[in-house]
Amino acid sequence: MIKIDALRTGELKPAEQGEVHEHLRTCRSCDESLGDVERLARAVKALAPAVPRSLRESNAIADGLDRVTETQPAVWVAFSDRGIRMIHPSGPEEEFRTRYARRHGRSLTRRSLPKTLRDQVVAALAGGGTARPAVDFGEIGKLEEEVLKALLRVPHGEVRSYSWLAQEIGRPKAVRAVANVVARNFVPFLVPCHRIVPAQGGVGRYGFGGDAKRALLAREGVDVERLERLAREQIRFIGSRTTRVACVPTCRDARRIRDKNRVVFHGVREAVKGGFRPCRRCRPFAA
Repeated sequence: MIKIDALRTGELKPAEQGEVHEHLRTCRSCDESLGDVERLARAVKALAPAVPRSLRESNAIADGLDRVTETQPAVWVAFSDRGIRMIHPSGPEEEFRTRYARRHGRSLTRRSLPKTLRDQVVAALAGGGTARPAVDFGEIGKLEEEVLKALLRVPHGEVRSYSWLAQEIGRPKAVRAVANVVARNFVPFLVPCHRIVPAQGGVGRYGFGGDAKRALLAREGVDVERLERLAREQIRFIGSRTTRVACVPTCRDARRIRDKNRVVFHGVREAVKGGFRPCRRCRPFAA
């Protein structure tokens, strides 16, 4: 089941993907399991944490709602006096209100989004990024809080893997749980879940579609075509012959390596065997 889910998310190693596909062609039970996992993933994404009783009883509490149209795509934005609480790019207003009430147990009133918050939303969608976004997570679980805060540490214009994210929060074995939190991110664009990709490289899935993810990364300066080419060639790390340091391909330090000094690696073992140490900035060997 773990390999089937890893195949679904693109986390499975290329060498194992063929074996699993071959098995699925001959094993009806496992083939049906793949469909079950797909449906389960969609169901988990739709789940909302239980709203605290104190909030359920305070229906009078209302946050702000505005539509930001100067971005591509236009987005619905819900906000409190502490920051942005939810963003969603599609669907009618009532659908967004329902989603917000289910997530936060609060109603929304139409009012103008403060300029400082509006500027952050516009900058995030335009690819400029926001160093310190004003986000109000509300009452969320510990794991969710850890993952969302770790997402904020993924540098603008770079990508990291789900396993890197799990390592960053000190839960290296909780990759699947971390991936589910990323999929449920209720403040996308500002909390940059689009910067998380499969460990084997490439762009991977995105709640608003692969093309939207490619566009967001490209606006931040990520060479998406190169990223996907490196994935096809199974190249995971880039090293410098002069410093003997290895990085993830999008690390700003890796991008500064001259062609004549560049070395590529297909895995941690190969880099270590070649005498390279991990970059202290991007910490690639957790990826």
